Amino acid sequence: MNPSISLAGAILAAGSLLVSCTSSNASDAFPSSFMSDQGKLKITLTSQPQEPPNVGNDSVELVLTDAKTGKPVDGETITLVPFMPTMGHGTSVIPVPQAKGNGHYVFTNVYLFMPGEWQLRFQFSGPVDDSAAPDIPNVQ
Repeated sequence: MNPSISLAGAILAAGSLLVSCTSSNASDAFPSSFMSDQGKLKITLTSQPQEPPNVGNDSVELVLTDAKTGKPVDGETITLVPFMPTMGHGTSVIPVPQAKGNGHYVFTNVYLFMPGEWQLRFQFSGPVDDSAAPDIPNVQ
């Protein structure tokens, strides 16, 4: 066996393994289901026109369920601030909420104006008071 071929094969295999372990698919990182900060709500998050949200104007839908009972949570007043942690500020465009019933809430006008890491900072008040700030790590 030629040692240089064996070494080249090992380097190629290690490089392939490293790429497969470190490559990031933004949709894998998009938090589609998570708990609120105080653990009171289970939240399912989707976005339109694509997942994860991209630079530009998006809409997001939340489905809120009680963490203990699993029942839909209606009657919430929810604010959303799209925020860029690395820049230390959010956007001046205010997302528009609409309750759809059965725990569904839709926000339109979610404006992510540049690529990078964003957080969607939600504040919930009503039957459940809590917050959540899921990361969207690689907005393109």
